Amino acid sequence: MISKDLKYFFITLVFLCIIGFSVTIYTTNQNILTYGSPIFMIFYGISGYSPALAALITIKIFSSNYSFINFIKNITNIRKSFKEYFYVLIVTLVLWTIPFIVVEFHRGKSILLNEPLISLVWITPIMIFGGGLEEIGWRGYLLPKLLKKYSDFTSSLIVGSIWSLWHLPLWFVVGTPQQGTNFLPFALTCIASSFILTYIYTETSSIWLCILFHALDNACSYVFKYDVGMHIVVSIATCAAGFFIFYFSKKYIRLKSI
Repeated sequence: MISKDLKYFFITLVFLCIIGFSVTIYTTNQNILTYGSPIFMIFYGISGYSPALAALITIKIFSSNYSFINFIKNITNIRKSFKEYFYVLIVTLVLWTIPFIVVEFHRGKSILLNEPLISLVWITPIMIFGGGLEEIGWRGYLLPKLLKKYSDFTSSLIVGSIWSLWHLPLWFVVGTPQQGTNFLPFALTCIASSFILTYIYTETSSIWLCILFHALDNACSYVFKYDVGMHIVVSIATCAAGFFIFYFSKKYIRLKSI
């Protein structure tokens, strides 16, 4: 049975999404607001930060001040080992380059970049606020709750499915980058990434590293270039890479200090 605090989290999440997405979908389709305009971004932000806001509100209401402060410290604690940071960087790059190698063999296309790889250095910090902070809700709050009842695999699958469905309204907001892609392949990549994020969290208990992985993953979507026709091939390859990394990491890699 779902706990009272988890139920409150979902109710708050849905409420914030209804406010944000209903306004952005309606106003852009009626040509009242345009994607990126100041008023639009207020409501876009409400929906975009809804996982984080729902988690923070829920913890503040249902937990002690001490627990709430520790949760905030976990989000902002960037003092992690070199091995932990290196793992996040390498895994993200592998998750993106393997699918492109598959595409090259599949269609004879070369791996193309919109921007040089070095641009990840300045795009990633921006993407912390352009998606990374979702992890406060997904891996910071929801995942630990599920892990108390379910296995790593099941918890990853549940969070990944909810995470992907949460993005679905973006396909109905005029002007979003998502409108040029297919939702199903996107959902598959979310689920694949969810397994890796579960490993990162269970090994490090760090919300910050999950935020960083998410931000770096989003930054890669701006750096790597592929057309919409390749999207399904890329997504299938990403899923395969994600599951391989998850099981390989669990068997052979330990990020925790011994």
